Formats: sequence, structure tokens, C-alpha cells
Amino acid sequence: MKLGGFFLIACLWFSFSGMAQPVWSPGKRADMEMEWMRDSLHVTPAQEKRISPTTANFQKQMDETNGSAKKQNELMRKKDATMRHILNREQYKLYYRREQEIRSRPKPNRGGGRQAY
Repeated sequence: MKLGGFFLIACLWFSFSGMAQPVWSPGKRADMEMEWMRDSLHVTPAQEKRISPTTANFQKQMDETNGSAKKQNELMRKKDATMRHILNREQYKLYYRREQEIRSRPKPNRGGGRQAY
């Protein structure tokens, strides 16, 4: 009976631990966002040179907000304004639509208020 109980607890532990969302580093999130922009927005190499440091800086600053919604919203507005100057009109529409979709998703309680990309 002890073995069966241990087996049950082990199965439950592994099933719940597999449901955890990964927490990626700011660099990894910036790389993932840049990859999405290359694939979906078809950014030019010149745009990519301007976007890459912007997204990396944004992701780093988001981690430093410690979950403060006010600071995060301010950073997102700044990033959106910067992206508006880098992307053309059609690219920005797609970018902004995706950002709104991401921002409207319910946020998991992971601590640190990190944004998933």
C-alpha cells in the first residue's frame, strides 16, 4: 500500500510540475520577439538593427519593474512609440494588434510580473 501511495504522489507531482510556465531571461524574450518580427512583420535588416536593442532594453526594464503595473504600462507606451517610428504603417498595425492581444491575456501569478514572449 505504501508503494501505491508513493506512486500516486509521484504521478501527481510530475503532472503539476509540467504545467509550470517557463520564465525566460530578458535576452531570450527579446530574441523570441525579434524572431516573431522577422517571420511575421518581415522587418528589414536596417529595421532589425534598430529594433533589437529596443526590445532587449525593454525586456530588461520590464524585469526591473518588480511587477508594478504603472511602470510596466509606461514602458509599454514608450516601446510602442519607438516601434511606431521604426516600423512602416502595415508592420505597426500587425505589431500593435499582437501587443494588444498579449496584454489582454490573463496574467499568471508568477511573481516579478514578467511578460511572456
